[in-house]
Amino acid sequence: MKTIFITGSNRGIGLELTKQLLGTGNQVLAGCRDPEKAESLRALQREFEQLEILRLSVDKEDSVLSCFDQLASENRKIDLLFNNAGIIDWSDLNEVTPDSLEEVYRTNLIGAFLVLRASLPCLGKSSDPLVVNLSSRLGSISLRGNTQLGGALAYQCSKAALNMLTKQGAIDLEPQGIRVISLSPGWVKTELGGSEAKYEVHESVRLMLETLQHLDPKASGIFLGEEGSEISW
Repeated sequence: MKTIFITGSNRGIGLELTKQLLGTGNQVLAGCRDPEKAESLRALQREFEQLEILRLSVDKEDSVLSCFDQLASENRKIDLLFNNAGIIDWSDLNEVTPDSLEEVYRTNLIGAFLVLRASLPCLGKSSDPLVVNLSSRLGSISLRGNTQLGGALAYQCSKAALNMLTKQGAIDLEPQGIRVISLSPGWVKTELGGSEAKYEVHESVRLMLETLQHLDPKASGIFLGEEGSEISW
């Protein structure tokens, strides 16, 4: 049984990751902004005693430190960390505001960074720690040359920056034996992806978990798609 931490676990991909990982016998630490209002998580908790719901706002440093300092003080380990929490603004270059850009970066990039760094003591207690940053093909700079899709400037820039966090994090954490990868869930029918997306949430999560199950045990600093193929940066 692995101990798995998931941010943004109260809806969408995060909630489905929680469901499927609990279903395979893992212990899940589910981080969410307001546990009292996380009705779907609380329903799961009544079914799975190995689910813990933790208060976590990834965009607030004091919240992140409080959550992970508590876990570290209890000598807890984390085998697998999913940096899943994310938001989107569909505005293009002409419409996006500095405040919106900052808000998206605060969750998608800075939040992931804060969680990664704060979780290091717990990851260090695992025999094979892995960090998975949930990214997007929209964060691939090289793929942008193959499409004329516009908009979502803040989101796309934040995911490109998240990919650099993955790459640099893999280098910096290699001496500690902590691996870091980026993983794209594909185009998913969530509040972010919309109703026209390719995958139902459960399909995307199943594919991602299968990809992780077959991941090279030495793989780090790479960007993968939901079906396991490598995506260019």
